[in-house]
Amino acid sequence: MLRFLESRVSLASMFFRCSVEAALVPKPSVKKTTDGTTTSYQKVRDWVLNYIAEHRLKPGARIPSDRVLCKQIGLSRPTIARAINQLVQEGVLVREERAGTYVGGNIGVRPSVQGCTIGVIMPWVTDVDSVVVNGSIETERLVRTTKRQGLTSRILHGIISELNGTGCRLAVHSNTTLFEEAKVLSELPNWGLDGVLVMPSMEPGNEKLYANVIEMGLPLTFLDIYYPNIRADRVVTDNFEAARKAVKYLIDAGHRRIAYFTHFENLTSVSEREAGYRRALEEAGIEVDEALIQGPQVCRGPHWDLRLPLERCMSLPEPATAAFCLNDGMVLLVLQAADELGLSIPDDLMVAGFFDDYIPQGLPVSFTRVVQAAHDMGRIAVRLLLERISGEAPSEPRHVALPAELVPPTTREAIADVRIPPYNR
Repeated sequence: MLRFLESRVSLASMFFRCSVEAALVPKPSVKKTTDGTTTSYQKVRDWVLNYIAEHRLKPGARIPSDRVLCKQIGLSRPTIARAINQLVQEGVLVREERAGTYVGGNIGVRPSVQGCTIGVIMPWVTDVDSVVVNGSIETERLVRTTKRQGLTSRILHGIISELNGTGCRLAVHSNTTLFEEAKVLSELPNWGLDGVLVMPSMEPGNEKLYANVIEMGLPLTFLDIYYPNIRADRVVTDNFEAARKAVKYLIDAGHRRIAYFTHFENLTSVSEREAGYRRALEEAGIEVDEALIQGPQVCRGPHWDLRLPLERCMSLPEPATAAFCLNDGMVLLVLQAADELGLSIPDDLMVAGFFDDYIPQGLPVSFTRVVQAAHDMGRIAVRLLLERISGEAPSEPRHVALPAELVPPTTREAIADVRIPPYNR
């Protein structure tokens, strides 16, 4: 277990492998020529999409040849060929040598948003306030490191993979603290964004600023956490059901004294996970013991600590035999506290919790993980935002809740000899 917890400190960082600028440049609207007409690419794209729509073509249907397109659109064959190749890269079309050009699988999925600028506001993303990425974005190696490897980095991977081929620019900004978030949201109108993807700060309090963003008409999609009163699309985890299943897993393993380690911020993910914890106990006929619901203490400087809360749970007349944890941080704090108290995981305390940090392949893990579909969360959020930008989205906000995966332990190895570094929230 020690090997796992130590290894997470030295895990390889993700990087942006593309050009990076220090500040935003003016918003690149649809490119135009000197006489005000749209670019040749946009002419071809519009003609192709209109043709597909008018003829109600489905994926696999053939479209007219380049020669026909030259006559219909009034452009040269090399220009048509370049534009068609771009549409092939986007997945709108599929081209087979000597066979023709066909409708691809992405028609209707990616709206025409060529050249737009998408803002991404997330905690733990960059070491500076903001970074702008131009051109093709590669997910294999990124030039700008993320501060934490886990949920945010995987969501970012999904965002990047979905934006590739759209011609969009990506402007990434950090909102790790409430102050950073307020600053970013206040400056949004000056950045020339076409839309923004936001994973709100773990410190609630900027709801009014989010309302202002919506009022000024900027398309916005929430990721992971959202404000229920803000009319915006959101893509999140089904936190209630994921928590209910995780606690049921502990109950099915024979545990009835299940502690819950959380923090008490007024966030949707926090309240939904606690509701799932309570529902699982209720369904099993187990009365909720409020003494088993604990939050961390602030000690050791800026660090949180769970030793005393865990000790209280273990000192009750009926001590806890299992623990469910809100997130990665709580899992690590419980493991650290268990080590300090001489408890073996999972023999003395079975642990389950939301955990999205990277784990080296083949490394034994003695706790049960709830792993979120972070990559899909990023991809779907991009699709919703692009539809909103292009005007193809319904008027009512959309709520997409993704299931999480329950990953059982890979070992019953105790952690009595673990020396876990303090977890810094």
